[in-house]
Amino acid sequence: MNYKKKRLAARIVATVLVGTMSLVFVFPFLWMISTSFKYEIDVMEFPVRLIPKNWNFQNYVTVFTKSDFPGYYLNSVKVTCITILGELCITTMAAYAFARLKFRGKKFLLTMYLSTMMIPGPVLLLPKYIYFSQLHLTNTHMALILPGLFSVFGVLLMRQVFMQIPFEYTEAAYMDGASHPSIFLRLILPLAKPGLMTVLLLGFTWSWNDYINPLVFLSNDNLFTITVGLQRFQEDASTNYALIMAGATVSLIPLILLFLFTQKYFIESFASAGVKG
Repeated sequence: MNYKKKRLAARIVATVLVGTMSLVFVFPFLWMISTSFKYEIDVMEFPVRLIPKNWNFQNYVTVFTKSDFPGYYLNSVKVTCITILGELCITTMAAYAFARLKFRGKKFLLTMYLSTMMIPGPVLLLPKYIYFSQLHLTNTHMALILPGLFSVFGVLLMRQVFMQIPFEYTEAAYMDGASHPSIFLRLILPLAKPGLMTVLLLGFTWSWNDYINPLVFLSNDNLFTITVGLQRFQEDASTNYALIMAGATVSLIPLILLFLFTQKYFIESFASAGVKG
């Protein structure tokens, strides 16, 4: 009986601690949304009021009608969508080759490919800049899209997802005369939906939130994505925190919506895909 009471007490304490930490982490997000609907005079009121006393929707109207924010938004949509489509195609095909095909040097090639995950991203900035400069790709969106087409982690994740699918399915389809492209498109991909949604979510988040690459490779204000554009918008808005929070909230809407639609597959993918050799 004492053991059960101690266990119950420990669970209550753990729940309270986790709940407290959750509130600490979610409070800035709630404050941002609340502030975006406030008048500037009410932003710094104390105690903090999460539900605005006077609602102000003009902040969002100003963001879209009296700033360059819509252009930044469309640039991010363009770059992110093209990057994700290319990444899904290349990632899934590479993962299928490493998981299902037999060819000489496969393990060595996979090991070398995965070892690139050990290279810090900032180390590659200067080589990429020199390379893109020689190709005349700097100050274009292609400088942001091309590096995002290759995801080492995405290949690793999709390889593990494909390896969870019984090989008997592939062998049966191959014996029936199906080719590898047909097996890949009609059999493997429909069974790997959780993995695809996970790669989609992670790739979209990385591309949408990318700040350093647009800052380095772009110099034309009309080409800026939402991350660099949000900084410029903040500089223009000066100390108008309500307006800044409205811009920040709008910039997060695609990420929030995507996560709400893919969270089931995201959790399922990591719960079911173990790491195999």
